Amino acid sequence: MLKTIEKKIQSFVDGIGGIQRQEIVHGTLYVKLEDDRDCDFIHTEIRKFYKEFINPEGGVNMYAVGDEFAFDFVPEDRETPVFTDEEEKGVWSEFAEEELENNMPDDVDTIMNLEAESKRGK
Repeated sequence: MLKTIEKKIQSFVDGIGGIQRQEIVHGTLYVKLEDDRDCDFIHTEIRKFYKEFINPEGGVNMYAVGDEFAFDFVPEDRETPVFTDEEEKGVWSEFAEEELENNMPDDVDTIMNLEAESKRGK
């Protein structure tokens, strides 16, 4: 990663607050947070900044590493599916709900029938 990009990211992270320590090593940002529960908020803010000001076709993956969090800057297609559009959530939720309503009873009946048959020795 270019040093100028690293400096932009580090300057942005300094402004977020709640961070005890930060360091970029081999393109990965390592951050020690004051409160580990803030990790999702920090991840979201870093991702928004990165996509808006550095690489609109990129993404940010977050990993817990000991008492720190590591943020990798990756191409969009290699980003873990933590962030989704609201439309996708709605489509998936409707689809998932419909599947549960339509298929769950059949699956449960099948499993119960198999268990009953196995008890009878079939």
